[in-house]
Amino acid sequence: MARSDPRHFFLCAGIGVRVSDYMIGYGSLLSSYSRRTYSKIESVIRPVVATGWRRGWTVRYGDEAATYAGVRQAPGQVLHAALVPTRITAELRHRERGYVFTEVDPATVHPAGSDKSALPDGRYWIVVNREQLRADSAHPIPQTYVDTCLAGCLETGGEARARAFIEATELWDAPWVNDRDSAAPLYPRRTPLDAGDRALVDRLLLACGVLKYRQPV
Repeated sequence: MARSDPRHFFLCAGIGVRVSDYMIGYGSLLSSYSRRTYSKIESVIRPVVATGWRRGWTVRYGDEAATYAGVRQAPGQVLHAALVPTRITAELRHRERGYVFTEVDPATVHPAGSDKSALPDGRYWIVVNREQLRADSAHPIPQTYVDTCLAGCLETGGEARARAFIEATELWDAPWVNDRDSAAPLYPRRTPLDAGDRALVDRLLLACGVLKYRQPV
């Protein structure tokens, strides 16, 4: 079966499932641990870039007292992301409740990384902010969420892809807290990092000039 065939198979709980819906994941869905553990998404993803979007810290979850990654339309910009085969379930909609599921033209999404083969046919979705809200002290950016996003980048493209995430994301200077060692970390769908991975993430944040904005909890 060709990769471009809409009957693309993936494994979900050990069962072959036919899917034609693909999420353009640009935040926590980049992380395989977060996808599997909290949304039971076992599918194999493809690193991609989507044109015409810019990521920023602009999605507020009032019930989690935090601000997460969102996007805005931005002609000429590229969004480093992952193409995630998945059904658009009620559980996934709840996870992405701060966003609107928006269908995008597959022609605006392109392979990234070493695999340049054609992307699969199907419906491509991106989640777009309901509102554009900058983080504030009552809804800061959690480091545990940043860790989750960058862990996914490191999985799919190493340090170069993690650096691209950092450099192409807006509003790092908004309130941002280091909740890694908190008794109650802010982000409930986090990917845990060991000491070495934490140090790597911090080194990349420092190299990109944004670590200076992070504050203790």
